[in-house]
Amino acid sequence: MIRRGVVVTLAAAMAGSPLAGQEARIHVGAGPVYAQPTGSLGRYLSGAHGAGGFVEFGPATRALVLRLDGSFLRFAPTTSARPYRGAQPVFITTGSQILTAVAGPELRVGMGRLRLSVTAGGGIASYTNTGAVTGIAAPDRFSGATTFGDLTLAYTGGAGVGLRLGGGASPVWLDLSTRYMGTGPTRWVREGNIPVGYISGVYLKPTNSPTTLVAYQLSVSVGVPR
Repeated sequence: MIRRGVVVTLAAAMAGSPLAGQEARIHVGAGPVYAQPTGSLGRYLSGAHGAGGFVEFGPATRALVLRLDGSFLRFAPTTSARPYRGAQPVFITTGSQILTAVAGPELRVGMGRLRLSVTAGGGIASYTNTGAVTGIAAPDRFSGATTFGDLTLAYTGGAGVGLRLGGGASPVWLDLSTRYMGTGPTRWVREGNIPVGYISGVYLKPTNSPTTLVAYQLSVSVGVPR
């Protein structure tokens, strides 16, 4: 009777344990992102702020899973005043946003409630740029905003550390990660890309180059119950 009771107790414990196959196999997370541009982009634009989300396919105890990432980043706009045909100055404002979606493997190593991870992935990025000229002397044809964008390939790689906060079969994790993000050649606007001339007027002359950033994200993820 004692042996049978022990077996029943163990069976019940296993039935309520994530090891019995009840642990969530899909995890979703999101959080704020800060990105610092590097290379030619970093010489003209300041940091970007935004948000990112991700989906992981695989139990939290698995070492290798598939991860999908998406993020939206907005660079702080810049405004400068330039003289135009000897009249009052016009004000030139430039701004940029980038939307990325990448997928790739994530390798994880657990140490109790802590977890270290490295990721790599590839996908696409949509880079949108806006240039606007305003002011009393601004020409009518350029008094509003002009927007153009590029769709290009994107790649990423990074590392992170996670702390399990609890949740049983649907674990909750607090993650801090750093990623290097890059895209193929794309057009982007900086202050000097909108020349102002007496004869030529105001026109766009965007820079075309690859873009690279280092992104930092603090996120919370939770397992989706099966």
